[in-house]
Amino acid sequence: MPEKLQMKIIADSNIPALDDTFGHHGELVLLNGRDICHSDLIDADVLLVRSVTRVSEDLLADTKIQFVGSTTIGIDHLDTAWLDTNGIAWANAPGCNADSAAQYTLAMMWLACERLNIDFMQQSVGIIGRGNVGQRVAQLLEALDIPVICCDPPLQQMGEQKLVSMEAVCDKPVISLHTPLTATGAYPTRNLFDEHRLARLHPQTLIVNASRGGVIEARGLLRHLQSGHIRAALDVWPDEPFISPELLDLVTVATPHVAGYSREGKLAGTAMIYTAFCNAFGISIDDQTSSIMPSTLEFPPATPVTEILRRSVLSSCQLERDDEALRNLSAQAGESRIQIDSLRATYPERYEFKSHTISGLSEPNAKQLRQLGFKAG
Repeated sequence: MPEKLQMKIIADSNIPALDDTFGHHGELVLLNGRDICHSDLIDADVLLVRSVTRVSEDLLADTKIQFVGSTTIGIDHLDTAWLDTNGIAWANAPGCNADSAAQYTLAMMWLACERLNIDFMQQSVGIIGRGNVGQRVAQLLEALDIPVICCDPPLQQMGEQKLVSMEAVCDKPVISLHTPLTATGAYPTRNLFDEHRLARLHPQTLIVNASRGGVIEARGLLRHLQSGHIRAALDVWPDEPFISPELLDLVTVATPHVAGYSREGKLAGTAMIYTAFCNAFGISIDDQTSSIMPSTLEFPPATPVTEILRRSVLSSCQLERDDEALRNLSAQAGESRIQIDSLRATYPERYEFKSHTISGLSEPNAKQLRQLGFKAG
């Protein structure tokens, strides 16, 4: 049993496995992430959040908080400069849900092409942002023999090879966005796809976004979808946690910011900030594991390999279920905008490719499934 430090720990109630990790070290208070406020933290020692909680001086000034952990890959919701200046240790979880987000993005592309009556296997894809998620998306596409190119100006400036220009990526029929949301620096990404860049895209370009909604300018996106100039598959939205029904109706595939919401990704995020917490306070790490429910998919011997690949990807990611849930929420709301937090808070468990076994395959087909990350034989 790890040391009991008798701390007061305020945490977003949607973070999993808290009892088995942080719960060993004091009083654990679970709150809705959007509702966490300054008064909750006056006598607290630790704050654990997701992306919905903005952590800055306004939230933490004159509190006892010594450590902030965020189970997210991004840090745009953390004022890290202020935390550093005030001696508050902090940690996020880069890469924790990269496989989940990459696999979900692949499924978004495939389902969108299917709904647009386009052969996905005959497309080529341009990726903007070759970080933890972007490089995994590229690897998945390569496993399917789909041509892919990547653009990442910061990496290119550091000497990374095999990267292309933004113009080359924007020339592709499918563009997938995998950048953080930044407003400063040499390569800001807020409104990276503004009215002018969207206008320069080829007609019928499909934009897939599972990074941050603010990477695409809201008004330009709506206008170009209304005109039919572009198509979109979106897991993230310009004005989260709200979505306009008008925008939702125009999007080919629509999901409620859940690309990274696999069971494995969530547990990895908790584990990463728990490790950082233990290191910050000099305590031993209690290695907690959680069981993953395996599943098996079976296909008749005559099933074409493309259909095996398609059904394996889409059934694992449960994209049609998520799309339907969001559109049903819109129909029930009957308001000028939809709030997606309820879908995220009650999201059913979803498992990554590695937790699924595909049986009844020939060896060449099994090999391709294994390259995607499935267990296959």
